[in-house]
Amino acid sequence: MTNSGFIMRFVDVVLIMLFGFITISNLQDSEVTLPESAETELQPMDTEEVEFIGILPDGTFLIDDEKTLISSLDALRGYLSQRSGAVGVAALKVRIRSSWDAPVHYALDVAALCDELGLQKSIEVELNFNGV
Repeated sequence: MTNSGFIMRFVDVVLIMLFGFITISNLQDSEVTLPESAETELQPMDTEEVEFIGILPDGTFLIDDEKTLISSLDALRGYLSQRSGAVGVAALKVRIRSSWDAPVHYALDVAALCDELGLQKSIEVELNFNGV
């Protein structure tokens, strides 16, 4: 018998013995009670809202699920101030979505506005793969 054949037989015998011991062993339910915390109360989950701001190539901004058009950065400042006042600065996240052909300074202006207002932000740029 080769070494590999001997090892396979040995593994088979060990597994048969293991399953035999498992089936004849006396398993009892344990009566362990897990500790419960009496000091920490359940807190409501933190809610956050994401405001999407679309940037068009002409420098106008789309807000309110990209349905409403805003033409100036000052009007956007007022809108974001109002939204952050309603839900809280920590709960409002801003997602800046720029069109691929929009000048980058518009996205940077909105990012600077978010920094000024203390809002968390992220920037996306829509890429064009059509070779245009």
